[in-house]
Amino acid sequence: MFLLPMKKSICIILLSFFTITFVKSQDRVSNPLLLQTWKLKKLDTYIYTFERKDVFDNKSFGIRFKENGKMQANLPQAGDRSGFMEDFSNKKLKFERYTGEWKKTSDSTLTVIFSSNSSMNGNFIISRLTSGDLKLKRLFDAKTEKKMDSIRREKNILD
Repeated sequence: MFLLPMKKSICIILLSFFTITFVKSQDRVSNPLLLQTWKLKKLDTYIYTFERKDVFDNKSFGIRFKENGKMQANLPQAGDRSGFMEDFSNKKLKFERYTGEWKKTSDSTLTVIFSSNSSMNGNFIISRLTSGDLKLKRLFDAKTEKKMDSIRREKNILD
């Protein structure tokens, strides 16, 4: 008689434990793979594709996520935005190291803020995260997002 309620409680505890473990494993933002240095490899209509690097290359776009919600990035200088979207490897662009903050807003979404250079400020969906690749899709308001999705479909860009 005493054994039956105890078995139920143990089953409930185990089920809860495995459910929480599974949900946590789906959380891309707190994944330790994110906490690395990334160099921009490709940019398609606000979908940023990065590859993992061990160190920053001072002459290219790159970001480094840290555990404490801080981050560093090599971004084009604040007044140097001409042509950036078309050619991020443009030799005329001058990159500078900026310190910013990132925070988790959902399981696969993060917010990035750089107070001294707003070029990367915004919300991003992590659409791919492996040991060597990171793909971030910038989020916009509903009207702009609809327009961006239309452009991406037209260009056959998959996120």
